[in-house]
Amino acid sequence: MQNLAEQFEFLVIISLITFFTLSAILIAWIFTNPRKRNLVMPLEGFVAPFFSLPAVLFSLIAALMATSVWENYTIATKAVRSESQSIMNIVSLTDSIPSLKNSQLKEASKKYARSIIDDEWNTLSSHQEHSPATQKYFEELRSQVFLAVNALENTAESRALFNAFQTANSARETRLAFVSFDIHPIRWYAILFLALLVQITVGFVHLSKPKALIAALAIATATVLVPICMIAFTLSSPYQGVISISNSPYLEILK
Repeated sequence: MQNLAEQFEFLVIISLITFFTLSAILIAWIFTNPRKRNLVMPLEGFVAPFFSLPAVLFSLIAALMATSVWENYTIATKAVRSESQSIMNIVSLTDSIPSLKNSQLKEASKKYARSIIDDEWNTLSSHQEHSPATQKYFEELRSQVFLAVNALENTAESRALFNAFQTANSARETRLAFVSFDIHPIRWYAILFLALLVQITVGFVHLSKPKALIAALAIATATVLVPICMIAFTLSSPYQGVISISNSPYLEILK
């Protein structure tokens, strides 16, 4: 499923590159073809600073959209790290408290971590939902934590163990909540439209110099494609695709 997600993302990227490449070729052809230039030559007179208007608006919209997406990625990444660290704290406390060494708490923690890696990461990538099997292992871990807390009574160790589980529980809920990103299509329409305006503006600014027009249009096309493609790589889910969050923090628990 990870490969399918990556293939879909690459298909989107290829489509975007193809679209803006063709639009650049079409603009260059219209603005440099002797027969077509007569249609646009009466509009000659666009000064270079006029290019900054669509360029700045494009940069602003792209930055706002990218910030929103990467903020979600940051939250999901912090949730993964917080959950894995909390489970490691539970394992560490189990090893350091003599009365818990013979309990099932350490084994339950590792089973839960293993299930996240083997089961839940796949369901988050393919179905964007939690794994029922992992949920059972989490409930088992919770039961073992409560048994250990009750056995330790009201001690510093019991409070530390309970706090570690509470942190893991909150991080798990956050990780599952950010399984997908809700980016309104209008944002995409706006950024694509402004990118097209950037290309058209470059054509008008260099209307009298065909060679300069082609060079500037190529640079402008590459420039607008970079942020658009980077954003496109991150829209599906934080747990799938080329730019995805790794489950490697949970591997430390299994060592």
